[in-house]
Amino acid sequence: MHYGIVGCGPVGAVFAAHLAQAGHKVSVMDQDVYKVEYLLKHKLVISGVLRAETQLTDVFASMEPFVRSAPDVILMCAKSCYSKEILRQIKAYNPGAKTVFVSCQNGIEVEEQIAEVFGPDRALRMVLNFGVNFTSRTEVHAVWSFEHFLSEKENMNGIDRRISDDLNRAGLKVKLVKNYKEEAFKKAILNSSLGSVCALTHMTMGEAMEDAEMLRLITEFIRESIVVAKAAGYALGESYLKTALDYLSRGGNHKPSILVDIENGRMTENEAHCGQLFRMAEKLGIEAPVIQTTYYFVKNLERTVILNSYVSRGTIREAA
Repeated sequence: MHYGIVGCGPVGAVFAAHLAQAGHKVSVMDQDVYKVEYLLKHKLVISGVLRAETQLTDVFASMEPFVRSAPDVILMCAKSCYSKEILRQIKAYNPGAKTVFVSCQNGIEVEEQIAEVFGPDRALRMVLNFGVNFTSRTEVHAVWSFEHFLSEKENMNGIDRRISDDLNRAGLKVKLVKNYKEEAFKKAILNSSLGSVCALTHMTMGEAMEDAEMLRLITEFIRESIVVAKAAGYALGESYLKTALDYLSRGGNHKPSILVDIENGRMTENEAHCGQLFRMAEKLGIEAPVIQTTYYFVKNLERTVILNSYVSRGTIREAA
């Protein structure tokens, strides 16, 4: 199949390199013109626990030629906070009527953004479980990688199975599951608890988990999230707290994406993580003080760093 990838950050780069190396046609769209130019001249390399190397040939800095390349499957690898605008642009250029979209993004029910624009029969969700970061312009290092989950849905004419098979053959472990929303909820808890603490403290995952006070905060965040999950119909089980902490303890010297966004003055996925958990708790009548406080602190931090980023860029322009 012809795969299209929107957003060539670390996640998009991993998919692009593995699928292209496996022999699939891959088209990539990223709004960073300099990144696009560099990718067209240099090989994309994935190192660490994942391994892939390829020279991409179809890389675009604008949406129109990307959509015109007519991918069968579009993997949404940009941050979920940008999805509405990205989907609006894709729709404006009339993608194929059978094009299927896969949300490879973090957060709760982020795939619904696709369903609202193109319908539920063209929307799939992938829950990712790896830690990846750029070490250079075209090299991504994978610190860890566990099994990923892809939504199995009726009336997809087997496209969900084909995508899963393609990714497995390309070297990424993907399991097709019907209860993908439960897996997505679990991952949202993991990202929200530790990721938010890292964003607020500028600690790596390992540093936060080794700090007794931060570990206590993360633990209480997960406890509250489990209560919310149960009320929402997701039975995560009595052992999930231990499972979650064990998972998070393997993060090592890795900066989660939300911290990287804060460091670079960018929008984060706080709304799809802490925000969604807080709103669910409110709707269900559940007190969740740790989730609420974390959400508000990250939201304010996000506003501050973005404002500072704009001011800095404006000052530079005036000085020039």
